[in-house]
Amino acid sequence: MKTPRFQHIRQAVRLVWTSAPGWTVGQGALVLAQGALPVATLFLTRRLVDAVTVFLGQTAGARDPWPLLALAPWVAAVTVAGWLCRALSALVASAQVEVVSDAVQDALQTKAADVDLAYYETSSYHDQMRLAQAEATGRSTSIVRNLVQLLGGGLVLISVAGVLAATQGLLLPLLLLAALPGAAVRLLNARRWNRWRIQQNAPARYAGYLHLLLTGLPFAKEIRLFGLGGELRGQSRRLRDRLRQSRLALMRRRAAAEIGADALSAAVLLAGLGLVYARMQAGGATLGDLALLYGGYQKGRGAFTGVLGSLAGLVEDSLFIAHFHRFMELPRRILPPARPKPVPNRVARGIRCEGVSFRYPGTDRDVLRGLDLEIRPGEHVSLVGENGSGKTTLVKLLCRFYDPVEGRILLDGTDLREFDPEELRSACTVLFQDFARYQMTAAENIRLGDVRVPPGDARLAAAARRAGADQMIEGLPAGYDTRLGRLFGGGTEPSEGQWQRIALARALLRPSAVMLLDEPTSALDPRAERQLLDTVVQETRDRILLVVSHRLSTVQAADRILVLSGGRVTESGPHDRLIRAGGGYADLFARHVDTQVAGRI
Repeated sequence: MKTPRFQHIRQAVRLVWTSAPGWTVGQGALVLAQGALPVATLFLTRRLVDAVTVFLGQTAGARDPWPLLALAPWVAAVTVAGWLCRALSALVASAQVEVVSDAVQDALQTKAADVDLAYYETSSYHDQMRLAQAEATGRSTSIVRNLVQLLGGGLVLISVAGVLAATQGLLLPLLLLAALPGAAVRLLNARRWNRWRIQQNAPARYAGYLHLLLTGLPFAKEIRLFGLGGELRGQSRRLRDRLRQSRLALMRRRAAAEIGADALSAAVLLAGLGLVYARMQAGGATLGDLALLYGGYQKGRGAFTGVLGSLAGLVEDSLFIAHFHRFMELPRRILPPARPKPVPNRVARGIRCEGVSFRYPGTDRDVLRGLDLEIRPGEHVSLVGENGSGKTTLVKLLCRFYDPVEGRILLDGTDLREFDPEELRSACTVLFQDFARYQMTAAENIRLGDVRVPPGDARLAAAARRAGADQMIEGLPAGYDTRLGRLFGGGTEPSEGQWQRIALARALLRPSAVMLLDEPTSALDPRAERQLLDTVVQETRDRILLVVSHRLSTVQAADRILVLSGGRVTESGPHDRLIRAGGGYADLFARHVDTQVAGRI
């Protein structure tokens, strides 16, 4: 069901008002003042023309300039007021846009951090995000500006219409007729532009991705190694050419429509000028009356055009601001229960999966099928299996990034869905295989594991020491204050293994009941891996420890090994027993041994 357009306008007004109330009031006052100034100018023009006529009609030697000079301060005051209003209006509008822009960015970031992880794994989410952030700031402030201008223009129009109705009523319908084509064309062009942006959003986003490939650090080595620069530049150039040609075609249609509307308005204006000329020929008014009449027609036409333009602008803005509000209204599916149960600080009974099945949204393949497993406190369990067997998916389910399609996952006998998701995640320490490399200082990289720890706290160094990252960090130019990565000035790029140790220190900083490690030692040498695993096992004597790994030494050290195949646990037990059983694990182990031997040869 589509949200009514007036609701988007109301939401935009509320956003602008709550983020910049003072600047909004200031802008409203200035717009109203600018709306009143044309009426004052109109009457001053009439008085001035009449005064000039009287002055010129007097005898050359007996002319009295004082009636004329008496109007000069008023003319100067209105002129200066106009200059000040325009200057202040530009300043206030710029300040308002800055404040609202910050508020919109904060709202987008808050929403992006709040939505379910599932959204990030769909292209439609990224399309929505791009549309939402493209023009939300400008359109929000534009809606408020158009509403205020609508009020100001309406006041001018009523005043001028009263003057014209009293002097030449035939000009009023002409005034309306002259403004209608431009307003209609603006509305038509807004709809065309919005339709084009929606149609071209995905190609434009892909063009941005190609630009990221060519300019981003993560891809720089492969692009140079494989000589991909020319190929990717060619793709980018062809895509940008198509987008530009499409955009220019739209602009040509827009310009043609505006020219046609202007031609119609000009024809109506000529008709209005004919009425003014006929009135001059009839001699039924003073020069001041005629100046008032002509100026009133021009200002009234401008005011009415402004009113219709503001109305068309509101419609246009609502088309674009709708994308922002649709993004902000994305529903969460992983929700806390009405009365969440407290997450245990210490696990007494362990984790149990009962008949868990799961498929990713938008797919028809079950990654997990009727999965049953149990992990007891203090037990070091390794999870192995071929790629795509569901190992990382299980880690995501244990963090409740997703809910099972069927079955349930219990922590100390309580379904995970009965806990608050944020509280549950705060009780989990996870090191993902694709861990983040924050372009921040070493201390900040570790502290992000638990931001409740104050900067400079001794626990940061302790976590680094347990992860075996302390000597490396202390050897950096500024120690823990050294920026990691080369995206910003003064940074130092750690090796892959050093990054992994820092990520593990980040995980070890958080006190948690459950520790989930996904390939935690993939970048370490065997000796460092052994030391690290000993430390981790020591840290988790009374906690849940689940390690996902393909490394033989990591797997063999586990108390129990779970083999995932076809979305189910097919084997369970210690290494020696599984080898003797001669099943899938033994075959997997043998293949790994052969690969290692071949690698050494």
